[in-house]
Amino acid sequence: MGVNIYSTMLTGRQQAIYDFILQYRRDNGCSPSIPEIQREFGIRSPNGVAGHLHALEAKGYLRRGQRGSRQMDPSGPNSAERGPIADLPMYGQIAAGYPEAQQATRGDAFLSLDEATLGFRPKDGCFALRVRGDSMKDVGIFSGDTVVVEPTPEPRENQIVAALIDGESTLKRLVRVRGKWFLKAENSDYPELHPRSDLVIQGVVRTVIRRLS
Repeated sequence: MGVNIYSTMLTGRQQAIYDFILQYRRDNGCSPSIPEIQREFGIRSPNGVAGHLHALEAKGYLRRGQRGSRQMDPSGPNSAERGPIADLPMYGQIAAGYPEAQQATRGDAFLSLDEATLGFRPKDGCFALRVRGDSMKDVGIFSGDTVVVEPTPEPRENQIVAALIDGESTLKRLVRVRGKWFLKAENSDYPELHPRSDLVIQGVVRTVIRRLS
């Protein structure tokens, strides 16, 4: 009876890519994309990266999802360094400036984040949005950041929220004065936003994620 022995030892390049994925997750809260791995290691073809990832998966160092190139869940010897992983849908972008017509729709993109990076265990319905604009810069939310939003039926005064004001989406601080709710920017260049008819709070910002170049 023959025995098929498949070595779980990593090649030098596989080990380097695995270490890069672990470090990237520690720094960014999510796995790198295939193009980012290409750039880091000077690999010309996406297929070259895919081959290394398939090998890491076959050797038990990586679990890969079907919903996007960033779904790489380390499962090897160093995976104890990470906590439980949350897969959050990316709903697109949100204006952190003047409100814009709502364009963010749920697609196939997901953001995989270590719960230790998030700082909380996300409830069902949590989602992520990419920030566009500088109206919240004075509280450290900048264009290009990603915010993790948690839906809540009872948002509180002074929380930072994703909101629809008169049908247009924006990211602002929720304020109440003399019983009236409105939205306030954290940048003196932007005015307060008082709803003409509707103010709908989609959720409260729980975490801000910034990628450092």
